[in-house]
Amino acid sequence: MRLICLLVLPLLLAACAPSTVRKDVTPAQHRQRAQELLTIHDRKGAIDEMAQALSGNPNIEDALLYADLLESQKEYKRARKVYKKAAQYQADAAQTLSLNYRLALLEAGDFDNVKTARQLIETLPPVDSRRLDLQAVLLLKQGDYKSALKESQRALQRAQNSEEQGWAYYHMAQSYYELRSERDTFGSLFKAVNSARGYSLVSRITEYWEERRHFPFPED
Repeated sequence: MRLICLLVLPLLLAACAPSTVRKDVTPAQHRQRAQELLTIHDRKGAIDEMAQALSGNPNIEDALLYADLLESQKEYKRARKVYKKAAQYQADAAQTLSLNYRLALLEAGDFDNVKTARQLIETLPPVDSRRLDLQAVLLLKQGDYKSALKESQRALQRAQNSEEQGWAYYHMAQSYYELRSERDTFGSLFKAVNSARGYSLVSRITEYWEERRHFPFPED
């Protein structure tokens, strides 16, 4: 009887032991799992999966998605670190421009680091919608709302895709709000949310909208 107990005991201990993290999951599988979690709006879970995907296979495309998800959860410091590290990865011209634009937005808007933002702006082509949009952001910070609005309108005209349109409309709404144009503010926000594709942009628009729609529109 004692011999039987000794043989059974290791099996019971193994069954009760905590399960270990699988080592055979590939970066591609982690990325696929992240996409599946995003379909059920589990961004925190998706962030964890993308962290593992990027750890196993550092690349610019996954870095941009990972940082975008971090921004959507207001983890701006972590996002900035991801962008800066991603600058070392192999990337084509379009990916580099996207990276510089997103980092410049963070530096200017969330860290008030105008000097670094200006340096990043200089890496973008003169007539690029994103450069015009960033100029609008800097003008907003200076309180020059009319000039900021003009830059946003120029950015909208130069936009090459829905995401660029979304950022232009979002910053345009901020200028209209400061200029006390209620109809144009919410009209621009409506267009922004319908154009936005990135997780961070959608989160920012939604928060900005919710913070204002339940209160009387300010009048000067």
